[in-house]
Amino acid sequence: MRLASRRKLILVVVSALVVVIPAGLAWGCVGVVVFRTTGTDVVQPGGTVEVFGGEFARGKPVHIRLDSVDGPILYTHPDPRPSTMTSQFTVQIPIPQDISPGEHTLIATQEHYDMNVGIPARAAIYVNASPPVAPLPVDRAPALTVSDGPSAANYILIGLGVAAAGLLLAAVASKIAARRPSPDQARA
Repeated sequence: MRLASRRKLILVVVSALVVVIPAGLAWGCVGVVVFRTTGTDVVQPGGTVEVFGGEFARGKPVHIRLDSVDGPILYTHPDPRPSTMTSQFTVQIPIPQDISPGEHTLIATQEHYDMNVGIPARAAIYVNASPPVAPLPVDRAPALTVSDGPSAANYILIGLGVAAAGLLLAAVASKIAARRPSPDQARA
């Protein structure tokens, strides 16, 4: 193999690795944390609300706070087990007696940022209030207009374009091959 060909091959391999390695790291397996109320999300002051958490990282406790990431800690769940990708817990969170009526947010925080995304995770609760009513769906048209799709002429034009591109590629390859000297000419 000639030196120039080896250099081109090395350049192509290195270029591919420069693209493939960061793309592989960016698309790696990452756990997305889950945090939500179970059952009802309406609670009375001084009552409790049940929450479910999952996919939190192993090795650090999960702090459940009220209304902000630096708000008062209502509950601390110990190290989630058995592993980051399979950890799950369901706990009763005590709600303060002096909390104001209305919508509040429970926020799960954890001082671990290796594999998990979605931290801090949030769950809405309603103290002495009803959750907002979801809006009614917008009326849709009773019938959909469906087109017949591309015609046969479109498919014929696409086929001709692909054939022309193939012929052009073959012509370029033929010109490149014709420029190379034959083994007999290279020895002379």
